[in-house]
Amino acid sequence: MPVLLRSEVKPLPVTLAWLKKTATALLRHADRKHCELSILLVDDSRMTELNTTYRGINKPTNVLSFPMADDPSSPAPHLLGDIVISLDTAAREALACSMTLEDYISVLLVHGLVHLLGYDHELGEDDAEEMTAREKELLQQLSGAKVLAPLSE
Repeated sequence: MPVLLRSEVKPLPVTLAWLKKTATALLRHADRKHCELSILLVDDSRMTELNTTYRGINKPTNVLSFPMADDPSSPAPHLLGDIVISLDTAAREALACSMTLEDYISVLLVHGLVHLLGYDHELGEDDAEEMTAREKELLQQLSGAKVLAPLSE
């Protein structure tokens, strides 16, 4: 279950070892341990470029997901996709939520992964409820006793 990591941000406010361990555990909890996941850490400037290019929104966002699979529900080994996280936005939002940056990045990873699994909160209320339920389940498995709230809630 390879997790490929790259950061365009220096210095990093979290370690790549922690991020890889967290992403690997998340893939295992999502029953995608044979999938490959790519994670890119960027600043707000780069995230604005990506958000403008791919969503037509000229401002940064916290996380973007780029699925690679035609059938994300398939447990077969494959390249699951890419998750891009803006560390600038994550740091601001973590502070606003009174969360540690690591906890908030965990929430963003879950949100991004659930999108890669085919869920989309922007398709309607039923889809949003389904996505929130899956996020809660994965966050609970990932964090154990710690309570982390999903983004799509």
